[in-house]
Amino acid sequence: MDLVREFLSRSFVIAGGAVDDSPEALYVLLPAPEATRYGLQEEAEISVAGEAPPEGRRVDGRLGSPLIERMVAARLAAAPLAPASLQAELPRSLPEGLPVLLNAVRVGTVERARVPARFLVAELRLTLQGDELRSVLDSVTIRLEDGARVAPFNLGGGAYPVAAGPLDEREHRAVAHALGSWLRRDGPRAVAGALDTIRRRARRDLEQMAEYYASLAAEMSKAVERARADDERARRLAKRETLAGDLAARRGQLRERMRARLSARIVAATLIESDAERFTIAVRRRSRDGQIEVLCRAADSVFEGPRCSACGVATLRLFLCDQQLHVLCEACGHAGRLDAARCPSCTRKPPEPPAICVEDPTAGLRLGCPT
Repeated sequence: MDLVREFLSRSFVIAGGAVDDSPEALYVLLPAPEATRYGLQEEAEISVAGEAPPEGRRVDGRLGSPLIERMVAARLAAAPLAPASLQAELPRSLPEGLPVLLNAVRVGTVERARVPARFLVAELRLTLQGDELRSVLDSVTIRLEDGARVAPFNLGGGAYPVAAGPLDEREHRAVAHALGSWLRRDGPRAVAGALDTIRRRARRDLEQMAEYYASLAAEMSKAVERARADDERARRLAKRETLAGDLAARRGQLRERMRARLSARIVAATLIESDAERFTIAVRRRSRDGQIEVLCRAADSVFEGPRCSACGVATLRLFLCDQQLHVLCEACGHAGRLDAARCPSCTRKPPEPPAICVEDPTAGLRLGCPT
């Protein structure tokens, strides 16, 4: 009961309410939006001990009551977010070789400024639903300024809690975009073993299906040849003609059963606030001038490049596209051939969903054809 009392009291205080504690009840004053969210009046008397409260006088807040069930469900539905900060190290100068411009050159001087930076370390549960259910845990670190996926922090020793502001709308969009890009590109690699299992099972089932229908078609062809009467032969031919449709239906069932659905959910997150050194570098690609930025995290002196506009990873080895100077990492840069038709950010092609490809031995079967 002490745990229930503490849970209720802290929840109401965090929601901006005032709580007066007594041995058998909590007297609560809540803001109107929070009272509506909890299904309470703005002034409520919540019973936490003794017998069930009389109807209409108090709200039942004992263990197992509807109020507790609603509040616990709402609490579990939201991933816990822990704000933290890290001790800053001595500032570092930008090394001469960073960033590596693979198809552009520097022009002018490098501007330097001390800026605040925020990062979100998201602990994810990646779930694969297919022939069976698999799940793994993974961690993604996101720079909230632009949604770039960056190298993880070492949170083992130097982190300490701070009072940080919540994520604003722009940061929410950056996190959603970064996690969506990570799920499409890196999610399949995280569950590669389970996907290989699905692929092997699909290949095995298709091979068995092909063998079964090939033998069935051969038996039906022999039955047609053995038929003596014309009506019997026509009936057996019609039955053999249905094999193709039956095989297509079976393949559709197998495809639906083996279809892999990949999803991710944040189970916990750490919001990190730390200073950073921002280096603004003027660059030129052909006759176009632009700027790129490199950050040096004050917490661990790690240099981070700009965000790749295709895959979302922060990169220090980069290409610039010909038209808009979009930043592309070495893997997405097409070896520097980046006219408007080749630049992924200029064309803005919708991402292709990952798929499991299996050679279909049933595709070559000829069912229902005359022998």
